[in-house]
Amino acid sequence: MKHDPQPATASEWRAEGEALAARGELDAALQRFDNARSLAPHDALVHQRIAATLAALNRFPEAVERYREAIALDPRETDSYHGLGWTLEQMHRLEQAVDAYREAVHLNPQADGSHNNMGNCLQALGRFDEAHAAYRRAIEAAPQVPLYYRNFVQTKRLTTEDPVFVALERLAGNAASLAQADQAEIHFAYGQALSDVGRHDASFDHFLKGNALHRTAVRYNEAESLGLFAHLPELTTSEVLQAKRGLGDPSDAPIFIVGMPRSGSTLIEQILASHPRVFGAGERTEFGEALVNAIRREPDDPLKIDIEALREVEVAPLRALGADYLRRMRRALPEIQRQAREEAPGSTARFTHFTDKYPFNFINLGLIHLALPNARFIHSSRAPLQTCLSIFSRIFHDVPFSYDLGELGRYYRAYHALMAHWQRVLPDGVMIEVNYEELVDDFEGNVRRLLAHCGLDWDERCLSFHQTMRQVSTASSAQVRRPLYRTSLRRWQPRQALLQPLFDGLGPQLAPAAGLRADEVVAAGMERRS
Repeated sequence: MKHDPQPATASEWRAEGEALAARGELDAALQRFDNARSLAPHDALVHQRIAATLAALNRFPEAVERYREAIALDPRETDSYHGLGWTLEQMHRLEQAVDAYREAVHLNPQADGSHNNMGNCLQALGRFDEAHAAYRRAIEAAPQVPLYYRNFVQTKRLTTEDPVFVALERLAGNAASLAQADQAEIHFAYGQALSDVGRHDASFDHFLKGNALHRTAVRYNEAESLGLFAHLPELTTSEVLQAKRGLGDPSDAPIFIVGMPRSGSTLIEQILASHPRVFGAGERTEFGEALVNAIRREPDDPLKIDIEALREVEVAPLRALGADYLRRMRRALPEIQRQAREEAPGSTARFTHFTDKYPFNFINLGLIHLALPNARFIHSSRAPLQTCLSIFSRIFHDVPFSYDLGELGRYYRAYHALMAHWQRVLPDGVMIEVNYEELVDDFEGNVRRLLAHCGLDWDERCLSFHQTMRQVSTASSAQVRRPLYRTSLRRWQPRQALLQPLFDGLGPQLAPAAGLRADEVVAAGMERRS
């Protein structure tokens, strides 16, 4: 049998590594790139490939080092600066990411991806004028990329005379010529732009088209998801919680903000993060990672938790689960905290609490309570129709149930039932619900209630949440930097025939609460997105 010869040159090793990386065999690709580097230690492209592979493996600190080595060897290579920016972005080091992207576009003003990513970072940092300028440059460099328009219109209202609106309208009219994923993007972008100028019927028509297209590319097992929700109350009864109470890690640092997306959770976090003792950590997935590490997995799917194993959790696993979560958070937060202190010279803030606002932690509240019995929970809620319509107007990377009105309604109903269970079985004082509409009606009263629940002294700065400068990476980055206003409560409502699948999914208990009186209808673009 004839065997292929081993690569003999650095370029051959690199080519083999690139082929493996393209197939997703990243560890093997990294080995080939390392072989290439041993033969050609001064080849900047090899260092760049190593860095990109490390980043794909989520080994971000190592990737940063390799990108910097590649840049030192060839400071004119745009892709190295772009890759460095992307890696720093994943590490939440957004100011440094902006600097890297600026170098990329300085070297190549047509680097549309770097302009776009820089816009995303600037938006999260609250530097909206700079972000909008970056998005415009991305669109000018690549006017056929729908993603850039969608990123732009999510934080900027366009007039119909704006050149970006004109270009977006032209591209939307030619949507059928685009790839399916791009068609979905352009319908979401144009739908938002039309909503902002009051063309609501046309806007919702584009949202319907965009959602239908996006749904075909999303993997979502509705029976499995809703079955889990129905099964969890059997595993986490009040008797189970009572029997295992107090066995977890005793830290009282975490404050979990949970609920459906677009329900006001970013606003709640911004209020709490305005307190000098609270660090707003944003949407974190560390508890899910710690849980997967601690609980037995399904044999055929190592990432799928065997929920029946929850019955077997005893003292050591609970304490270890809580400690592992805290360890993961500490590993992520020191760099962010140091950066926050650098951005506020003279600050002496020493955080005693941090917020974790990953909304889908609502699924694991019983287990989180057992692992971290002194943690506090805040359930962020909003009227069902307002929540669902706001979700339906966006593309999310981790919300697979949101692109079909029936699926969205059924998910909301299952979430509502599970939250009712947690409310019944969790001990008094562990969780409070903060309703968005009530928060707007009595802002100071609810802020005082929030702080008291978290064991925090009153601080006037929490009322001026919009003045707090911090990274906000959710879709509400613009809204939480404006004062609260009552017109944020309602958005335009499509006619009932279009919404009937949603009402059917919500069921009779929730659908009546979803209705609006005619005098409550206001422009869709005026709601606070969260």
